[in-house]
Amino acid sequence: MPDLARLAQRALVTGSRAARVLPGAVGGMGVYFWAQQRVAEDPADLRWHAEVDALLGRADADLLRGRIDAALRWFDKALRIAYHASLHQAGASPLAADPEAFLRPLRSSRLGRILLPADAPSLPAPERPAPRERGDRPARLLVIAQENWTFVRPLLAALEEQEQVEIRTIDVDELAAPGFADRDAILRGRYDALTAGTLMPTPPELVVGFDWADTVLVEWAHHVLTWITLLDHAPRSLAVRLHRFEAFTPFPLLTDPRRIENLLYVSPPVRGLLARAVPGWAEVPAHRVGNLLSRGLGEEPAGGHDPHLLVQVGWIREIKDVLFALDVLEALRAVDPAYRLRLIGPGLPADPGADTPYQRRVRARLEGFAPGAVELLGRREDVPALLAEAGVVLSSSRHEGTHEAVMEGLAAGCAAVVRDWPETVADGGAATIYGADWVVPDQEAAVERILGLRDPAVMAAASAAARAFALRERDPRRVVAGYAEALGLGPGGA
Repeated sequence: MPDLARLAQRALVTGSRAARVLPGAVGGMGVYFWAQQRVAEDPADLRWHAEVDALLGRADADLLRGRIDAALRWFDKALRIAYHASLHQAGASPLAADPEAFLRPLRSSRLGRILLPADAPSLPAPERPAPRERGDRPARLLVIAQENWTFVRPLLAALEEQEQVEIRTIDVDELAAPGFADRDAILRGRYDALTAGTLMPTPPELVVGFDWADTVLVEWAHHVLTWITLLDHAPRSLAVRLHRFEAFTPFPLLTDPRRIENLLYVSPPVRGLLARAVPGWAEVPAHRVGNLLSRGLGEEPAGGHDPHLLVQVGWIREIKDVLFALDVLEALRAVDPAYRLRLIGPGLPADPGADTPYQRRVRARLEGFAPGAVELLGRREDVPALLAEAGVVLSSSRHEGTHEAVMEGLAAGCAAVVRDWPETVADGGAATIYGADWVVPDQEAAVERILGLRDPAVMAAASAAARAFALRERDPRRVVAGYAEALGLGPGGA
């Protein structure tokens, strides 16, 4: 079956490569599929810029002919290439490097000037429920998401346990007709709102929910939020929780931030990037909140904290930049060959023939180390115990929101060495999350800090400070209280 899939993929690539020179829609689709394939294989190949321009040109040509839906589909294909995950998860995101330059072609196209105006025209006001006097009654919170409830479910359970709040949830995939709009319909809704002043119909379940709730929280600031802000009904107060993922999608561009009363964020660098890319988001009232740590806040696991053992959780994606960690390890082993690196999480493909160019570099680099210097443990369920055996938890990433694995390492008593994630430096960098003493600007500084931990007294003090930091920052009662305050769930509301 894998061979058949590979043959089918190869046929698609060959066909799209040939089709891209043909006239009409067939040629456009060839451009699109060819660009998708090449960007996925090699994000460093810059030809995608020309292909985005070509797709935008098709969008503008259809717009001039009055073929609005066709124009929007071509524009969306340009968005899909420009925001392809490989471009932004490969450790050299053009959006993070220079949002203005990255977005200029999209914003300057004829259709882009309509969909992404510098100063959005006033839209018709949606219907809102009448103000509700709460008095001493519990606050009412409606939470809306699509499918991925992983991060918010534990938070909602803790809110119900600790605060006087009634919570209801709606998954947009379960709405009855007219239901949740797909991506094409959302883009058309954005176009109609900006050109004709018409809003999208609100599903009855949401009308009822908006009338019931004091506050509506949308989990994830992506297409669901864009859709909510285009509806002809709105809640009393709309809040959204921002994760790193959404900042690297086009949906913040397509969302009117003036419809949002409250932005909840965990990572200052992510909020900073969003505000640089879409300045209107900087005007949204914002509250920094925390994450509930999924594991590690119980009794500190006993492990010994070997100062010569470094650990990194999550390493295979290019944005994690394990090559930085391997460079650090090589420099340490030049001083003392007892240093080792433990890598936890999914690894390289079983078949080296399936490696991407980056994976080939990583594989070659790993093969250059002596046996035992690097442990590849794969997925594990005993991560806290594995962390507790190490002296140092390492973050080598180019961009992160918070890098939760570092916090888990701190909870296990590991000293932290956090590279100042290069693509977040313009927005405050890693020191906005972790102690500045733990953040290092480069490989040399990382090596110096790790060598400084060889002294048992220094390691013991660093381990205690790490554990105390994690317990303080991720104390569940403190985290939940922060959400209750940000969402106005206390007596009298916000």
